[in-house]
Amino acid sequence: MITTSPSNSNQYDSHMPDRYDPVIPGLPDHIAEHCLLHLPFPYPSLLRSVSPSWNKALLSPSFLLTKSKLSLSTPRLFVFSFHPQTLQIQCQSLDPASHRWFLLPRIPLSTQIHPCYLACGTVASKGEMFLFAGGENCLVYRAITNTWSVMGPMSSPKAPLAVGEVSDGRIAVVTENSGMLSAEIYDSITDKWDPAAVMLQGIERYDAATINGRVYLTEGWDWPFDSPPRAAVYDAVHNMWQEMPKGMREGWTGSSAVINGAFYIVTEYGDNNLKLYDETRDEWRPVRGGGVPKAVRRPYAVVGGGNGMLYVVGKGLDVAIGRVEKAEVEWEVIKGPEAFAELLPCNAQVLHL
Repeated sequence: MITTSPSNSNQYDSHMPDRYDPVIPGLPDHIAEHCLLHLPFPYPSLLRSVSPSWNKALLSPSFLLTKSKLSLSTPRLFVFSFHPQTLQIQCQSLDPASHRWFLLPRIPLSTQIHPCYLACGTVASKGEMFLFAGGENCLVYRAITNTWSVMGPMSSPKAPLAVGEVSDGRIAVVTENSGMLSAEIYDSITDKWDPAAVMLQGIERYDAATINGRVYLTEGWDWPFDSPPRAAVYDAVHNMWQEMPKGMREGWTGSSAVINGAFYIVTEYGDNNLKLYDETRDEWRPVRGGGVPKAVRRPYAVVGGGNGMLYVVGKGLDVAIGRVEKAEVEWEVIKGPEAFAELLPCNAQVLHL
């Protein structure tokens, strides 16, 4: 089932009253606000117009944090996709529990871009998703209001190579400019950018991942495979570039995902098996349970969702969900709606809402 996104205008956004009625008449506000925590996405954004009190409670910075602490939040998969003829990028969200899709509002890109230049990241604690495509195409999606808004522009007009949250509310964006790798740090609280260290060697993007405050970027193997791929690691904690370990660099042959603090790849050859990176041995180890189900066709958009979940989105937005436990995976397939049959995924993110 597909649900379209309604208008997100809210009569209380610009005229906030000085006093508020009870959230739910007859109930203490703290109990009423606890009831609102049970609203699943996207209903908080739809029900803000019930009253100024509901709007205030749902927009509270503590709303999503409290929901997470009480284990009331559930994973939502956000998929960026495009039609191969128009290349127009759109975003839709899947509820893995109900198999329902929700269409997000149109992405307000300042100029049309090729999907390969799109890079995204999230700040999970705030329910925010960030989209970067170079130049003025710096956007943030806020799930609580179901709206896109424009961020302050980056100093570099180049398309980003990698994006990831490196600390609480801080996003690292790696770009290549004039043959050099550079990074900028975006603070989602202050809406400001800070420059970071520059690496003298530039590389092309094959895949990237962020884990433990580090952004890993590799350009992958290239024909005729006579030299190992170039790669780099940006350490945001120490604001410095590092060499990627040899085994990680040479064995990174697929799309990556971070699951419960561990680093996995879905290999792009053979049966598209899952591999786990062993940092101690600097090697990629196979995961039992078989590869991505054949029903999910390439190209893939891969993302880890926490709680041991892996999401692989394929052509037509068919989704393979892998439940990963230690070194074993169990797969489930959710078929995409007929309306999505021609769409190709270019990025996927997970928010717990």
